[in-house]
Formats: sequence, C-alpha cells, structure tokens
Amino acid sequence: MRVYKFNSFISIFLVLILACFTLFSCRQNSPQHYYKNGSAKYQLKFYSGAIIDFEKAIELKPDFADAYYAKAICESELKQYENALTDFNKVLELEPTNKDAIFSRAFYIKEKTGDFKGAIQDYNKFIELNKNGDNAFAYNNRGFSKFKINDLEGAIKDIEKSILLNPKNSFAYKNRALVYIAIDSLNQACEDLNKAVGLGFTKEYGKEAEELINKYCNR
Repeated sequence: MRVYKFNSFISIFLVLILACFTLFSCRQNSPQHYYKNGSAKYQLKFYSGAIIDFEKAIELKPDFADAYYAKAICESELKQYENALTDFNKVLELEPTNKDAIFSRAFYIKEKTGDFKGAIQDYNKFIELNKNGDNAFAYNNRGFSKFKINDLEGAIKDIEKSILLNPKNSFAYKNRALVYIAIDSLNQACEDLNKAVGLGFTKEYGKEAEELINKYCNR
C-alpha cells in the first residue's frame, strides 16, 4: 500500500509538471507572446524582426487588430508603404472607428506617398470621431495637406486652429509660414519661422525653419 501511494504521488507530480510545462509552452506560443516580443523589438527599432513577430501573432489570431496596426507602423518606418497601407486597411476592416489607425494611415502613408486628398479625408474622419479629444496635430496635419493641394485659405484656418489648441507646437508655426510664403506675406512668414525656431523646431525637426529664414527673411 505504501508503494502504491508513493507511485500515485509521483504520477500526480509528473502530471502537474507536464501541465505546467504545457501551459508555459502555450503561453510562449500565444499571439500575445509574439505581440509583446514584436513590441519590444519595435522599441529597439528592430523593425524587420518586429514584423516577423507580429506576423506570427496574426497567424495565430487572424483578427488581432493591434498586431496589424503595430506591423503597419513598422512597415511605415521601413518605407514599405504598400504593405503598411494594406495592414492599416485591415485594422479598419476589423475596427472601423479605430482613431489611431485612421490618423496613422493619413500621416504615415497618404502624406508620405503624396495622396493629400486621401489624407484630408482621413483627418476629417479622425476629427469627427475625436470631438472631445486633442485635435491639435490633426488640424495641423490637415492644414499642411490642404497647403499641398493649394487650398491656402483652408490651410491657414486649420493651422490656426491647431495653434489655438497647442500654442507651443513649433511645427504648426513652420507650416503656417509656408502658407504665408505662398501668398507672399513674408513679414508674417518670418514671424512664424522665428517663433518656430524659438520653440525648439531645429532641435526637434532639423534646419528647415532656419533655412527658410535665411532664404526669405535675411534680405
């Protein structure tokens, strides 16, 4: 009887170990595991490796919207715009009101590929869905897109809304300066460019504002 009890104990112990090992293995191969791995690689700017992990997560969970979104961001960083657009579209197929995907599709894909009308449509939808949120960047980006299609009046209105919401966004002043240059209002353009530089544009984004000052203001 003692041997029987001992063997039973060993059997139960082994079953528990096997169950724990199986559970650990399942977790290691879960969509969430691959998503976390991909997110860590993204933080390290190892975008190609992150994409592989996000693809594994999607393979295990085909409706994993967050994985499609993260994969699209990585593809955008690698300038794989067609793949990124496909993945952003998939996110919106799964979650039609996903504000992050709408904004990112406009910013990372449509602006970068010159589809400014498409970007404006996405920013319109984002602003509509985000009525109670912070729309400063959306107005600024929509204003820039309007500038690119020569809707200068609309561009000024949007960028001014952006500045009203966030007076410390140096990029908005630089964008408004571009519109002022286009309509030959150089005094106002130079004021905005100097404001942008004063708010740290050069450190954050590069020398574009300073170069515009040298070209249009130091005469």
